[in-house]
Amino acid sequence: LYMFDAPSGEFVQVAKEVALTVVEVGKYEYYMNVASNDRSFTSQVIEPEMNAVFNHDHGSLIWNYFDQNRAYSFSMVTVDAKHYEALHQGMTRAAYETLNQESWNKATVASQDYILDAYEEDVDMLPEPEMWASDEEDEEYEEEEEVEEEDDEEEDEDEDEESDKEEDEESDEDEIDKIFNRAPGSQGVKTSREVETESESESESESESESEDESEGESGAESGAGADTGSGAAKNSKLAVGYKHGRSFVVRGSRIGVFRHTDGDEIVFDTSINHVDDTRGREFTPSTMMLHEQDSALVLQDAQRPNELFKMDLEYGKVVEEWRVHEDVPTVAVAPTTKYAQMTGDRTLVGLSHNMLYRIDPRLRDNMIVQDQQQAYVTKSHFTTAAATESGAVAVGSAKGEIRLFDRLGVRAKTVLPALGEPILGIDVTSDGRYVVATCKTYLLLVDTKLPDDANGRTGFMKAFPQAQKPAPKRLQLKPEHVVYMGAPISFTPAKFNQAPDAQGSEKTIVTSTGPFVVTWNLRRVLGTGRGDAYHIKQYQDTVVADNFRFGQDRSIVVTLPNDVLSVKRSQLAKPTRESLMIRSSGSLL
Repeated sequence: LYMFDAPSGEFVQVAKEVALTVVEVGKYEYYMNVASNDRSFTSQVIEPEMNAVFNHDHGSLIWNYFDQNRAYSFSMVTVDAKHYEALHQGMTRAAYETLNQESWNKATVASQDYILDAYEEDVDMLPEPEMWASDEEDEEYEEEEEVEEEDDEEEDEDEDEESDKEEDEESDEDEIDKIFNRAPGSQGVKTSREVETESESESESESESESEDESEGESGAESGAGADTGSGAAKNSKLAVGYKHGRSFVVRGSRIGVFRHTDGDEIVFDTSINHVDDTRGREFTPSTMMLHEQDSALVLQDAQRPNELFKMDLEYGKVVEEWRVHEDVPTVAVAPTTKYAQMTGDRTLVGLSHNMLYRIDPRLRDNMIVQDQQQAYVTKSHFTTAAATESGAVAVGSAKGEIRLFDRLGVRAKTVLPALGEPILGIDVTSDGRYVVATCKTYLLLVDTKLPDDANGRTGFMKAFPQAQKPAPKRLQLKPEHVVYMGAPISFTPAKFNQAPDAQGSEKTIVTSTGPFVVTWNLRRVLGTGRGDAYHIKQYQDTVVADNFRFGQDRSIVVTLPNDVLSVKRSQLAKPTRESLMIRSSGSLL
């Protein structure tokens, strides 16, 4: 058993031999206990916040543990392949039953294999599209990473030398007790103020220099929706990046801020819509916001009135139409009918209820659901989010964790990917439908929808996957040891691909955020290496509430903070290091 030591940046051995047991303490409720013959190291509920990572090649499990004051990361290496398989299957089964509240045995063998693959780090590499065979931009990206790697290696060597000196001065048993900040023989994970204080003193000077460089490569427009004119405690909450006119829109309470993108990839405050009122003058806070009809309008929703949508004319800055979609069908999410429908005059849109997918046509009276373009399910499917391809195929995520792929509206899904159990908070799809990225709270799920051995290159949107050949999903997640520095459980915002409709296969980067961190994955690198933990990151002084690429490229990212809106260059995101990950407060590292 190993534990991650934050000051040295390494895993250190805390026990040569331990037993990991999974205990069912109630119906579909499990605890994981790790103990040696003379001490207990951890006992915790099996839940997504563990951020568990299985690695077949190393026969290991790495995970997080949180107490009231800090985060920890443990690594357990099994003695042989047999024990690893038992660990992998036992933990996956417990996680599945906890999240789905049903027996693992109810899942088909194909579904079980899909889920086991999703929980393992070293699944087979996904195929890299031929169109990326030679890509100068990605080569430049790789060169930047290589320079950063050299810097990281120099820092690691310095830290290794310091760590070696300390290890020479103490016995192995003393080192264990120092890490746990306890007297020999005591049990349980405790907070280490010694380590925390050391981290603060070592990092103060580094933090000062970092704060001076914080604004390089980014521009901002403070206070979100303009100067506060009486919105009280309202904070920025929603972001919509414009497709056509170089504008972005941010919800702040019952106001909407309008921001303009410049040719230099900067963002500046333009104006604000100070009161969002319906046609009867009733003020509301938009819970959903989507650009519509060539960026001339916003489609808004009030969480208190889920059966209605509101059209805001952006030229006049007011709601001009109220759409009562259906008296008996509450809409939980809306999406464009195609990937770039918002750039056209298409007035229709895709709607979701908990168990229905449908086209909304505001030109219809009374019932605005197009009757021959709806698909309802008898049982509650708990749909949560949807996204469309350029051809109009639709990917739908659910609170159960299922992903459904529809080739068009009005028919049943061609493909249903099994639920891992965590709710899908957001979903996006590439223009051609080849890749789907689904956002769960603690990880992203990247799925290659191309059918295996299909001569016509069809995807799961067009034809169902063979029962025994479900796609191998790739989990994109933060390393548990990095979470130690970040100090809090992961909670991702909906991830997005970059968008560029004029270039085929142009989606090359994924962006999301958690807490004060913006995170990107290079799609080509993920597909080429099979690694879901190769990401770049940047920390802000406040929580990131929403983020997305500027339309048409992936050079700059629009970042929305509670009281600020920024444009940051992608090149400003760096490989994660101890200094870039430690939470900053009042100019110092915690």
